[in-house]
Amino acid sequence: MSSDATNQLALLVEAVCSYSGSHGAKIVADVDQKSSLFLEWIPYLNSQKTGVADELLDGAVSSLREAAACAGLGLVRPALLALRTQIDLVLGWIYFKDHRVEWEYLNISGDGFKLKKEILDYLSKHVAGYGTRNGILKDIKKRLEVDPYRLLSAHVHSQSLYTLPLVAELKDVVGSAGTLEELPMLAFEVDEYISDILFSIYAPCWTQIASALKLELDVRFKTPAQKNTFYSC
Repeated sequence: MSSDATNQLALLVEAVCSYSGSHGAKIVADVDQKSSLFLEWIPYLNSQKTGVADELLDGAVSSLREAAACAGLGLVRPALLALRTQIDLVLGWIYFKDHRVEWEYLNISGDGFKLKKEILDYLSKHVAGYGTRNGILKDIKKRLEVDPYRLLSAHVHSQSLYTLPLVAELKDVVGSAGTLEELPMLAFEVDEYISDILFSIYAPCWTQIASALKLELDVRFKTPAQKNTFYSC
C-alpha cells in the first residue's frame, strides 16, 4: 500500500472514531427510536411467515440494524442504501411469501425479483380494501414524504447535483454533523411508510396486532367517520 493510501486510511479511521465516539451512541439510539413502528410489527409479521421467503423479512430487520450501524459510524450513503433496502425487502417478503414457485425460480435463476411498483400494484388489485385504506393513511401521514423510497433512490442513484457524492479523500465518506442528524428523521419516514403499507394490508386483523401500533394509528385519524371507513372497508 502506498504511503498516501496508508495516510488516507489512517485519517478515515480517525474521522470514523471521532464521530462515533462523540455522537455514535446517540444517533444509533435515535434511529432505533424512530424505527419503533416496524420493530413493533415484527412479532405479528413473524406469525405470518409461510416458510417461503422468510429470509426477506429477516433481512429487512438486518437492514435496519445496518442503517443504524452505518449512521453510528458517520457513513451517510451506506445508511441511506440500507434504509431503502429495508423497504425493498419488506415488500419482497409480502409478495414472495405467498408465491413459492416464483421464489424458487428467483433463487435458481437470479431473475424475477419484483419492483416496488409491481408489488404495490399487486396489493391494490388483490388485497380487498388496500387502496382505500392506503389512501386514507396518505391523507393523515405524519412523515414529510409521501414516498420516502423515491428520496432514498435519488441519493442511491445520484440523480441530481444535490445527491452526488463528494469524496476527495477517504475521510470525506464521514458525513457532516448536520447531514448525519437528518438520518433518524429519514428512518422515521421509512418507518411510517412501511407501517402504513402493513396496516393497509392487515387492518382487518387489528385485534392480533400490537396495541401500541393501533393506538399510534388511531390518534392520526381526523374524524370518526374516517376511522370507521378505514377499519370497515
